Amino acid sequence: MSAPASRRGLLLGLATLPLTGGAAVAGPTDLARACRWAADHWLGMHGRCCAEEWDDNKLDAEMDLYDAVLQRALVEPSASLDEVAAKAQLCLVDFEAQLFPLLKRAENDEPGDGDRMVLTVLKEVIKLCA
Repeated sequence: MSAPASRRGLLLGLATLPLTGGAAVAGPTDLARACRWAADHWLGMHGRCCAEEWDDNKLDAEMDLYDAVLQRALVEPSASLDEVAAKAQLCLVDFEAQLFPLLKRAENDEPGDGDRMVLTVLKEVIKLCA
């Protein structure tokens, strides 16, 4: 490698470092992206299901995609605060999806203290890890 080429590589590498020094700031990991995708996927699924008139096979396939990410989040340890926040976001969406239909069926509009605590902690984790 010639001297100008190695200097160019060094300069390009330095350009990726944050202005405050230290290591380069990494973007979201694959796990964090997957968890956020699954949370968004779940939130938009009902609207897409109705608009596109999904049959049972399509609904099952979409649910399988969501479940695969949920299972991955359960077994793959978080390696960063971003992954913790993304898992908390996915957990919050899943918890709310399970909790609020139960409250409606029980004709109770308010979650109990334990449920409210879970909701509060998940929201705080997402905020603190951002």
